[in-house]
Amino acid sequence: MAVRRPITILIVNPNSSVSMTEGLEPILADLIHPQLELRYLTGPKASPPSVNDFTTSVLSAAHTLPSVLAILNSEGAEVPDAVLVTCFSDHPLVGMLREHTDKPVLGIFEASVMHALALGQPFGIVTTGKYWEGALTEGVKRIFGSGDLGGAFVGVESTGMTALELHDKPPDLVAAGISAAASRIVARSARTIIMGCAGMSGMEEAVREGCGGERVRIVDAVRSGVTMLECLVRAQTL
Repeated sequence: MAVRRPITILIVNPNSSVSMTEGLEPILADLIHPQLELRYLTGPKASPPSVNDFTTSVLSAAHTLPSVLAILNSEGAEVPDAVLVTCFSDHPLVGMLREHTDKPVLGIFEASVMHALALGQPFGIVTTGKYWEGALTEGVKRIFGSGDLGGAFVGVESTGMTALELHDKPPDLVAAGISAAASRIVARSARTIIMGCAGMSGMEEAVREGCGGERVRIVDAVRSGVTMLECLVRAQTL
C-alpha cells in the first residue's frame, strides 16, 4: 500500500506581527503527527500590525492575499492542502481565497462557532476590543443565517485590548481582562466559551478563572480550525 504524504495546513496570520505567528507554534505543537504538517505565514509589512476594525480587516486581506496565492499556485509537494486564516472575525481573506482555490479554507471564527454548536450548550465569545462585540454578532448572523442560532449563541464580551496588546501588556493585566470578560459571558448563561482571538490561544486558565466555579467548556479557535481542516482534507482524499 502506498504511503500517503502528510497533510499540510498553511496557518495564515494576516497581520504583520511576527510575534503573534510565533506565539501560535507552541500552542499547536501537540497537534502535529507524522501525517500532519503545519506551515506558517505572516502578513507582509504593509499589512496592519493588528486587525481592530473593518478597515484593518480589509487592508490585511488585500495585503496578504498575494502571498498566500503565490504559495497555493506554486509547484510540487510544497503546495498546502488547506488554509487556515487566524484572524478571529468574518475576515474577507477567507472568501477571497475561496474564489481562487478549491482547497479547503477556513477562518478560526467560523471553525470555532461550528465546534461550539456541536458541543450542544449555550455558548459565547470572549474577544478583544469593543468593536468586535457588534461585528462578531453580525458575523454569526451572516455566516450561519441567524443572530442567536436558535438560542445557542448568547453573545460577545470584550476585554478592551487589541490582539497586539494581549502579547505586549503585562501578563497579569491581560489575564485580569480576559477573566472579567469570561465572568460577564458566563453571567449571560454561556456554558461554552470561545476564545475569540488567535492571541488568546493558550490562555485557558485566565478564562477559567473568570468562570466562578461554573463547569464551562473552553474552545481554542485556532486549534478548532486546525483539527477541522485536517478532517476536511482526509474526508476528501479517502
